Amino acid sequence: MRTWILAVVLAGSVPSIVRAQTIEITPMVGYRFGGSLTATGPNGGTVNSALEVGDSESFGVHLGYELHDAELELLYSRQSTNLQTAGLFTGVPVMDMTLDTFQGGGNYLFGQRDSKVVPFIGFGLGFTRLAPKAAGLSDESRFSASFAGGAKFWLGKHVGLRLEGRLFVTVFDSDSDHICGTNNNCAFRTTSTDLTQGEARGGLILRF
Repeated sequence: MRTWILAVVLAGSVPSIVRAQTIEITPMVGYRFGGSLTATGPNGGTVNSALEVGDSESFGVHLGYELHDAELELLYSRQSTNLQTAGLFTGVPVMDMTLDTFQGGGNYLFGQRDSKVVPFIGFGLGFTRLAPKAAGLSDESRFSASFAGGAKFWLGKHVGLRLEGRLFVTVFDSDSDHICGTNNNCAFRTTSTDLTQGEARGGLILRF
């Protein structure tokens, strides 16, 4: 008898669970800044000044699956930038580079599901592909993580705006050559272990 009662209760709760599930697609644009590496020349050569990733625009897309007060999410983000020597207004470009980030993670949503403004915090784990635009050098993929905080502003049932700040951390091996090509030709050797960048970003939410 108890089994039947439990089955009825679960059956009755299924429609509400299904209704709580929502898919969101959010194209994003932003501006990414910061990010430096302590490095020497390739293959342990002469010490150079720190290398910096140039500040630049970024774009990407988020795919979210919302369930009650949590959300599972996949994200892609691209930054077209350059690697340059350190120095305020005096940095010298070393090479152009594209950073492609692929991550899976989630968000915790605050407040009521049907509120006009829904704050959130989130994280992502995955990898970042560094693609140099220099002849003879190959792409390199590194583990990366991100942490975010922001809010969703709903304009209607299916359309809203998403604004957030996100911290991207790309992990490098200490004392290792990176961005290498043939004949052991490498761009630099890191002596620090991560690349940390901030990004202010926003996008249009399409909810289904």
